[in-house]
Amino acid sequence: MGFGSTRCRRSFRDLDRPLTSIHPTAAQGFIRPNVYDRGRPDYPVGVLGPLGIDSSTTVVDLGCGTGKLTKLLTTTPARVIGIDPLPTMLDAFDHKSLSVPVMNGTAEAIPLRSRTVGVVACASAFHWFDHDRAIPEIHRVLKPGGRLAIIWNRRDELSGWPAELWAITEAHRGDTPGYKTGKWRRALDASPLFGPIHEHWFDNRQVLDLEGVLARVESISFIETIPPDERRLVLDDCRHLLKTHPETRGLDVFELPYRTVVYVSQPR
Repeated sequence: MGFGSTRCRRSFRDLDRPLTSIHPTAAQGFIRPNVYDRGRPDYPVGVLGPLGIDSSTTVVDLGCGTGKLTKLLTTTPARVIGIDPLPTMLDAFDHKSLSVPVMNGTAEAIPLRSRTVGVVACASAFHWFDHDRAIPEIHRVLKPGGRLAIIWNRRDELSGWPAELWAITEAHRGDTPGYKTGKWRRALDASPLFGPIHEHWFDNRQVLDLEGVLARVESISFIETIPPDERRLVLDDCRHLLKTHPETRGLDVFELPYRTVVYVSQPR
């Protein structure tokens, strides 16, 4: 299958693709893309540098979601393609009017020809993949000399009210995958298909009002999938924290800090 067009996009999205290969929390936890789009932070422009893209590059935003990274990629001269398995996300992506083709597909079955892609970018998505299947599939579509770029807005090593806010949500994580487990990195390090991983770090901040912070909390997959009454209690706890914490009491605007990282590896 070649690169998509608007017509190709529709044909892929109309396929009756089973979601059995998708982690159940991902399949059920992103059913309100408007909440995701409002709550999730953007990516700093600096993340584009490590991708090494120019007008000759085709970039695939794998797990593109509502297009948070895709929007930034369209500021470059590269050709951009979005791929996501969730119809809810792709519907919201359409509303952004980004002039890029989007396809229904997974990291384990990328709907593109072999050796046709210069960069595969995975923003806040790589932890969801079945790495034993996805890593060879990503390798298949990359050109020699291409790049795999794994991007996260990380929120570890925090202190003060942000650390306390995320402690409220993390209590509900259970066995939901995340970047902190390091499973994704062990899988990539162990693969003979890719070379060493190079890290590029950037400061990032998200400025939100109270409802925006609560949308950020609701955008977390494992918060979305807990029972509604329990989710309301989580939101009430977060609201109470922001209204009573010495660092945030009386504030109308809140700054959530992140450290955005791009992990880059090239195919062997």
